[in-house]
Amino acid sequence: MRGLSTVALLPAVMLGAVTGCATNPYQPGAAATVQLKARAMESLKQGIRYPHVPVVRCQAIEALRRVAPEEGLPWIRSALLDEAAGVRFAACTALGELQDAGSRTRFEKLLSDPDRSVRLAAVFALHRLGDTRQSSQLAEALLYERNSGVRRNAVLLLGLLGEPGAVKLLARVMEDADEGLRLQALESMARLGSPQACDQLLFHAHSGLGARETFAINALAETRDRRFLDLYQERLHRARHPETRMAAARALGMLGDSTGLVEARRLLTFDQPDRSAAVSKDDLPEVQIIRVRQLAALALGAIGRAEALPGLARAIHEPYDPRVELAAALAVLQILRSDARDVWRSPGS
Repeated sequence: MRGLSTVALLPAVMLGAVTGCATNPYQPGAAATVQLKARAMESLKQGIRYPHVPVVRCQAIEALRRVAPEEGLPWIRSALLDEAAGVRFAACTALGELQDAGSRTRFEKLLSDPDRSVRLAAVFALHRLGDTRQSSQLAEALLYERNSGVRRNAVLLLGLLGEPGAVKLLARVMEDADEGLRLQALESMARLGSPQACDQLLFHAHSGLGARETFAINALAETRDRRFLDLYQERLHRARHPETRMAAARALGMLGDSTGLVEARRLLTFDQPDRSAAVSKDDLPEVQIIRVRQLAALALGAIGRAEALPGLARAIHEPYDPRVELAAALAVLQILRSDARDVWRSPGS
């Protein structure tokens, strides 16, 4: 399922080259803005080579796909050779979404990848280029594959194909014992226009469970449907969990509403984790800090207001964690590029 990672705390290693900024590294002005943009791009490129945990590389791939598809293309292509199957899956999926005809030969080679999810991503990418000879594998994997992770990725890819006819196929897994599969199917079905899926996500958005609420709001945000404005406003002002509030702020921002700006700027430096609000018994305080700061950065990027740039610049130059740095870099580029306002969906396999 695409979403923000909750893996264990990573080494606090900066992705870029700038260190030791004691004061705010960004002050408004043309020269500073150019420098900040270059610094943000460098963070994303370096993220693809972050050696410690593959999820960082996956998030860097998705960020480059969204805000710098041309400049980032060689970097995304390089990730097709990554040792981690999840990173190869993310790169192949991103290149498929970009309809990168220059990678056709690479996609064909990945049809023989040892990892089943990567092979499915290659099928998806070729389908996006008009080669549908292997496309039936996506449905077959969804219905008959035993590995739950592979089935979830098949659901993700079917949703990204953008073909409404897939809703009936996806609905067949809604009674499955795998909750993650059911949730991924809901997201894909909502993306494809299913009102029933949206109704289920509305229910989850008020579940009282921070992770479930955040997921549901992010999934609904992908529909770009203004019918959910009242939901986002209510969740921004009344939700207990900061993650839920930040998901709502981002969803509002994607619809041109900056109501969540003040709260997102505040939570960009969140440092008061609440054990009673942990998503699981293994959810460490450090991980909750990372998650909230990351969501705050992504909300600021979707809102797109320049007032957020100083705080985001600090998050890039003095990162608490590489995932926060990547989210801040993405947000900076979203703010500086008016055509790049969107929600981060971090691939996984």
